[in-house]
Amino acid sequence: MPDGFQRQQRYREQYRARRDGWVDAVTLFRDRVVHNLRRDVPALDLGCGHLVLHGDSAPPDVTVVGVEPDLAALRSNTLVTHRVRAAGEALPFADASFGLVASAWVLEHLDNPGLVFAEIARVLRPGGSFVFLTPNAWNYNAWLIRAVPNRWHGLFTRRLYARREGDTYPVRYRANSPRSLPALLAAAGFSSVTLEYNGDPTYIAFNRPLFEGGVLLERLMDVPALHRSRVHIIGSATR
Repeated sequence: MPDGFQRQQRYREQYRARRDGWVDAVTLFRDRVVHNLRRDVPALDLGCGHLVLHGDSAPPDVTVVGVEPDLAALRSNTLVTHRVRAAGEALPFADASFGLVASAWVLEHLDNPGLVFAEIARVLRPGGSFVFLTPNAWNYNAWLIRAVPNRWHGLFTRRLYARREGDTYPVRYRANSPRSLPALLAAAGFSSVTLEYNGDPTYIAFNRPLFEGGVLLERLMDVPALHRSRVHIIGSATR
């Protein structure tokens, strides 16, 4: 395991010990996914890649269909029930096919998020949920990423966060802010949207002083006016 990933995990454990009740965003996201899974009702993992969104606590008889345009990433995920190569703009499923659509680390890469959200709404059953995890475009980490040309992102993320070759995609940030998400989802036909903002100081924790600086920034974002600028957005929308 690369040193950068080990360092981030080590600082995460330290932050968890110092901030009572803090839970990382991936765990919060998976909890929401599991809460919305239903036996005998298929779920769609949009942009499944190498991730296992539902962990080990999903009902054993739930059908999870994984959709991913990257063929290599799709083939590597053997833990979804079915794998389909497709893009979110044109999902190859009938209307009202799923009770849940889940997506992590995808919204920030969308060229046409409105079309993708409309497709998600189309394939969801009435009352179904769209659960997602995405970086917050209002957070300072997104500003730093925007300052780095897309052609260099793969090099940085492989070294710093243990990403595999080919796992890094261009970022757009057209659908992952506290303002744009509710508007885009409402326009696509979702009746309600709930957003949760979760902090994490470890993305800039390349050494002890930077970790302490990140912790300080998290404390500043406890102020209500800054709370919506935390690094991750975990959301759910009801069809």
